[in-house]
Amino acid sequence: MGSVLKKVPLHPFLLALYPMLYLLSVNIDQVDPAVAFRSLFIPFAGVTALLLVFALLSKSWRKAALAASLWVVVVYLLFFFLYVPLYHAVEKMVIGGINVGRHRILLGGILLLLALAAWFILRIRKDVSIPTSIINLVAVVLILLPVFQIVSYQIRSQTLAAPPALVEMDQSALSLPEGKTPPDVYYIILDMYTRQDVLQDFFEYDNTEFLKFLEEKGFEVAACSQSNYTITQYSLSSSLNYEYLQTLGYGVDDPEIVRAIDQSRVRRSLEELGYKTVAFESGYSITELRDADVYLSPFGNLWNGLLYGGVNSFEAMVLQNSAGKLLYEAKPNLSRKYQTILDTPYIQYRERIDFTLQELETVARIPGPKFVFAHILAPHDPFVFDRDGNFIYRETPFTLNNDKEYTAETYVAGYRDELMYLNTRVENVVAAILEQSSTPPIIILQGDHGAPRSKEIDGYSAILNAYHLPDGGAEGLPPTITPVNTFRWILNEYFGGTYPLLQDIPYVVDLDAGAYVQYPGYPCSAAR
Repeated sequence: MGSVLKKVPLHPFLLALYPMLYLLSVNIDQVDPAVAFRSLFIPFAGVTALLLVFALLSKSWRKAALAASLWVVVVYLLFFFLYVPLYHAVEKMVIGGINVGRHRILLGGILLLLALAAWFILRIRKDVSIPTSIINLVAVVLILLPVFQIVSYQIRSQTLAAPPALVEMDQSALSLPEGKTPPDVYYIILDMYTRQDVLQDFFEYDNTEFLKFLEEKGFEVAACSQSNYTITQYSLSSSLNYEYLQTLGYGVDDPEIVRAIDQSRVRRSLEELGYKTVAFESGYSITELRDADVYLSPFGNLWNGLLYGGVNSFEAMVLQNSAGKLLYEAKPNLSRKYQTILDTPYIQYRERIDFTLQELETVARIPGPKFVFAHILAPHDPFVFDRDGNFIYRETPFTLNNDKEYTAETYVAGYRDELMYLNTRVENVVAAILEQSSTPPIIILQGDHGAPRSKEIDGYSAILNAYHLPDGGAEGLPPTITPVNTFRWILNEYFGGTYPLLQDIPYVVDLDAGAYVQYPGYPCSAAR
């Protein structure tokens, strides 16, 4: 190994791959490694071209590698960390009557300095074996850290059949209803869909018409419901396993918490009773049950998505964390073709939502009892629908949880408009499911948490929580029921479960403190 590090100049390739691998490793619980393929290939191909050019000039692979690594390090430092502040520092500077703060001059000057530095390295007459081995060693150590994190996460994901805490829990004996066709179970998560009183008080929107529609279709709306946790993966891990995470033994920083969604007690219990699991590509990897019996995606599979003509979600993340932001600054001046390339993550985001809502209208036709899990990233920001369903083009790089990109006014307006359109689509979904189901189905429409902007009125846990429970299954349903009790109630009513209802408690997930913090939430107007 020592001789390889001394003789073979690996460092340009390793240094070129490191920033992408690092970004992937810190987001590995939300990003499939396959979507990073192009982001890894492009710098690899670029450094190969650099190395060949420098090798032709110097007749030495080691000197060429040193020059290439210099370019890689400087370019990455500039584009990932330094370019934007450097540009802002000199954008108004004039030297000799020339405005040096123009992108073409600044970039030209940087490239000229890099060319001179490379020329100097290529002219070195001394042996560069020692610098080669040192830089190789540094590059190997750097690259091993994110690679280890990525590989270990993938191994855990593939080898862990179910979270140990869930396996060890006492199971209530469940059974299918005697003499009846088992009802299909639809668990439809409308991400960030908040409660009626919060909509009224903060978003200045009266949701009565939509709630009335649900009630007319046989739904019971829990008017004072709150989520148990204020972050998606925590909320869904708890609801799908009908237990508080603290009881399950999951701390805030437990990386295995996402497995409680993929291998949940609800899914495993219903599958043991003969149910098929039907799931959808959500665009949020931790809620994508890709090993479901039926997995529906608008793009066929992940690798087909790489051939989609524009920037993918990981590449948008790269742009967001680099001087690639400048592309978005220039976006209004680009042709429609190139604007569309940059808009691809938004387009895909919109298509996933549209596809899921469309397919939910037909999924009842799948034969046999079904557990349908659909996580729909609406009305979650970024808002990509207006109230009529038209696509909203945005100027900034794509990212979830970008509420800070909005003013208070634009956020309220965007959330309200997307919710209004979503209501129309959900009404169509509900009507289609009820019409096409041979046996009255169980349907849960639920927010995983409230809207971030409603934190200002302490309403981040207030959620929509509506149940279609046939044969009087909603009788006595508490208006304050929280998601942790959703499937306790359903399994007891329809599958012979004997789960006692837990106390309904909302928690704030304090990531900085590493703690679940109980808080009262927004006082429910229905109880005032």
